[in-house]
Amino acid sequence: MYTPHTVTIYNVGENPDTLEQEYNMTFLRGVFLDRREAALIEKSGLRDADAATLFIPFSVDAVDAVTGDKKQYISPKAYRQLEDTSGYWTLEPGGLGSGADSFFVKGEVVNYLGYGKMRELYDDVYDITTIDTRDFGSAGMQHWQVGAR
Repeated sequence: MYTPHTVTIYNVGENPDTLEQEYNMTFLRGVFLDRREAALIEKSGLRDADAATLFIPFSVDAVDAVTGDKKQYISPKAYRQLEDTSGYWTLEPGGLGSGADSFFVKGEVVNYLGYGKMRELYDDVYDITTIDTRDFGSAGMQHWQVGAR
């Protein structure tokens, strides 16, 4: 699988003590990002319709964006049950602002801002909408196919 790109995955959670959002950031090195730029015309005018498909091999190099420590993928349900998520990352589609959000940015971006502010400041910021697990074929072809907009 051809994997020339790096993305930063943001897993958003809520600190139970302060009730503030926290961001667990993971660099995924060795992915393929296929981007599409478009605009839709609706009753209200033009609406942003940029979309992307992210291909993440099961063997991706996943490291903590702050410490550089290796991280391991776990399922969204297992991730939400952890008290300390620092050694893990997950993929989860969902509504922005919930405790189970995941979004990604092209490149290695370490910033503690929310999704909306990130969209204002950076190109290629995507909210995860779908995740397909492709766990068949050779080990080199097994991957997650992540839809985003």
